[in-house]
Formats: sequence, structure tokens, C-alpha cells
Amino acid sequence: MTLSASIPKNSAALLIGPPLTGEKKVIYNYISDALNDNTPVLLISTDKSPEEIKKDMLQHKIFITKFETKKTMKYIDCYSQQTDELIKDTPSIRRVSGPLALNEISIALSDIEKEFIRLGQHHNIIFNSLSTLLMYSNPQMVGRFLQVIIAKVKKAGGSILLTMEEGMHDEKVIVTIEHLMDAIIHVKKEEEKIMIRADGISGMEKWSEFSS
Repeated sequence: MTLSASIPKNSAALLIGPPLTGEKKVIYNYISDALNDNTPVLLISTDKSPEEIKKDMLQHKIFITKFETKKTMKYIDCYSQQTDELIKDTPSIRRVSGPLALNEISIALSDIEKEFIRLGQHHNIIFNSLSTLLMYSNPQMVGRFLQVIIAKVKKAGGSILLTMEEGMHDEKVIVTIEHLMDAIIHVKKEEEKIMIRADGISGMEKWSEFSS
């Protein structure tokens, strides 16, 4: 069973692990599995441009161009306008002024979800990453923002996967974020293997090797 199929619909899950332990591979495979199952995907990126992400996905043999054409792969870009204010939206990319533009992110999310709802399908949202938000904003503001967007996604019939890097934040902050989630997915690396387990997802309670 894939991670995309394992995460319950209309839920919020947190993917958390130390830096450079394979989270990117997990995310890319989550995107690929969802799209191949005809589930629309929105990726909200706070620390890379969609153009960089597309190149990176190609290197991981994740091909998404046809899904953009079908309007089932979209992006909210919270990164690019910080370095290029004149960069424009595209049919698949909505640009916002930065990771702290929480109202802009929320509005863009609502607009894109309306497009997905017209397709008549469940959809997946990926927010990568909360760690960037927490670098620029206080945890209380981030918590309130998450409550709003999680409720919005669930009401629209979607699921949301949020990422956070372990070891960067106070334990109280992590507990506060985890309290908002339906499932917590842990990632670590043992030798060259990516290991994964999840609290709140049946069948994933124990550490096992992640396979794409």
C-alpha cells in the first residue's frame, strides 16, 4: 500500500524527521502515487520555486507535465517573489509575496481547491514546510493559521500533508503542531535505508523500510 493510499481522506498528517533523511523522496513518491491515481495535488512550497522542484522531480524520475496540462498538479509559490517581484503566475503556479503572506496563501488555496472541486475528485495538499514558517513567525500565529487551513481543506474534501524538520524547534512547538494532526509520520535513515512509521495510520505503527 502506498503512502498516498494509507493516509485517510479528509485528514491532516505531519511528516517529520531530521534533515536529509529522505523526506524529499517520500514527498515526491506521495505526489506521484496520488497523480497516477487521478487525485489532484497542490504543492505549497516555502523554500524552493516550482521550477526548481520540477527539475528535482525529473531527476527522481517523477514526470508531472501531463498532470499540469490536465490541471491536476498545481503550486503555490511562497519563494520566488522574494527575489523577483516581477515574476508572474502561470496556469499551474500561483505566486504569493513570501512565506509570511498567510492571507495570500489562504486565498490562493481556496481558489485552487475550487478548481479541484469542479473536477469532482478528492485532492491532496502538501505544505512544505512548516519549519520555514516557524523561522519567520511565532508559533502561536502559525498554529492559528494551520487551524484555519486544515479546516478549510477538510471542508473542501481534501487531505493535507505538512512537513517539519526535527531538531530545529522547541519540543513545545512540535507538540502544539502535532495536536492539530490526525496522523504523525516519522522518517529516519538507517545506513542507506529510509525508514518510516506513523502514529494514527493503521498498519504503519512499526518502523519499516520505505519503498517507492
